[in-house]
Amino acid sequence: MIMKHTIMSVLFGAGLLASGCSPHQKSDSVTLQGTWSGRQLRIEHPCSLIISGQNYEFQDDSDNNAWNKGTFTLREDTTPRQCVLTINDCHLPQLVGQTVMAIYKLDGDTLTMTWNAPGKPAAPTAFDAHGAACMELKRK
Repeated sequence: MIMKHTIMSVLFGAGLLASGCSPHQKSDSVTLQGTWSGRQLRIEHPCSLIISGQNYEFQDDSDNNAWNKGTFTLREDTTPRQCVLTINDCHLPQLVGQTVMAIYKLDGDTLTMTWNAPGKPAAPTAFDAHGAACMELKRK
């Protein structure tokens, strides 16, 4: 009986220790919340991105008529991490309902995102992928 209690105590303690030592990382969707400002790299346009919940608002700050809004889903189990955006409202009505496949990385308060044209079924494979758009933003 004493041996059984000792074994149970050791197992319980080991379980507590293991759960206390396991890294508990918050989801990128939490880290991404807020206002981001920066530039589109290949065309050198200033831009901004607001993320609230699963919604986003993108604005090309060099052209008040170039914007889009929608929802997104993250794929944090991929390398690089992916983001699937659905355009719900846009300055170009023909893009409403289109899906945009993107990759992203977070480095402190810097967000880098590269995406393919709306409707293209695959995400870019690299941040400098040929034909893809890219932006680098800082948290405001």
